[in-house]
Amino acid sequence: MNQYERGFDQPERASVRFGHNDKRKPDASAFRLIIAAMCLAFLAANASAGEIEGFTEPHRTIDIAAVDSGIIIDVHVKEGDKVSKDQPLAELNQDVLKATLEIARAQRDATSALKSAESELKLRADRLAKLKILRDRGNASEEEVFRAELEQEIAEAHVLAAKENQEIKSLDHERIRLQLAQRTVRSTIDGFVTHIHRDTGEFVAPTDPVVMTVVQLDPLAIVFSVPASAAASFQPNQSLPVRIDGEKKLADSKIDSISPVINAESQTVRVRVLIPNAGYKLRSGAKSFLEIPGLPEKATTPNPRITTKPVPPAKPIKQ
Repeated sequence: MNQYERGFDQPERASVRFGHNDKRKPDASAFRLIIAAMCLAFLAANASAGEIEGFTEPHRTIDIAAVDSGIIIDVHVKEGDKVSKDQPLAELNQDVLKATLEIARAQRDATSALKSAESELKLRADRLAKLKILRDRGNASEEEVFRAELEQEIAEAHVLAAKENQEIKSLDHERIRLQLAQRTVRSTIDGFVTHIHRDTGEFVAPTDPVVMTVVQLDPLAIVFSVPASAAASFQPNQSLPVRIDGEKKLADSKIDSISPVINAESQTVRVRVLIPNAGYKLRSGAKSFLEIPGLPEKATTPNPRITTKPVPPAKPIKQ
């Protein structure tokens, strides 16, 4: 029996006979085995029919930055601490501003200039009243009365100026107080500290003012890449069945936002879902699965991180 009569009886040499220079027809069963193996591999990569995979993530991730530059003199929290909104997280050096604030407070509380102006006004008003009596009796001229009236108006202006100056000093004191308050870095949300970028003794520059990162874990967010055909029926605030890896019950989730554009490569739409996380039982980064009722298996979106290329058709074998 020669090599042409043996055909495909020897599997170890079958691959050699599929070359472009081989003029014989391959056995149809071999092609069926190859196609079946490719189908099994595709099904294995897309085993979760009707489910789309995603991961839980913080609802908000905030880089807490210092408003002003300076040296950090104290850090009140550590990584993993739970913080509340407006809670002090760190302090910048404040010595100069504290001294400036004391000066502004003393100037605000000073009342000597106002009291002096008020006393002068009282004196000018009494003098004018007496001159008017003397004028009525013929013992004072109109010019003296007129001059006294002008002096009273000037005294009234001095009182007004003293009051305005005191108001300006009060506002200046408030400005310095707010500047001093800005030297304290505070949390802008309720959440957890995940990273401290600057520690005690380090300088916070205007070009890099971030001091620490705080994340909001209630609620949690999940972003799913949903097939465009399935996402067409979604609406904001709509409830969706989401399963968290390791949890027995479906999570009570609602749609937060739906992307207005379709990914041209995967033909999917980004759908952001929020899940309540009271007590912080769920952790960020956990696998999650969106179950879409009525979604056929062939419409299930593969993992977006896996790119499946179509198998090119087999080249015809020359006779």
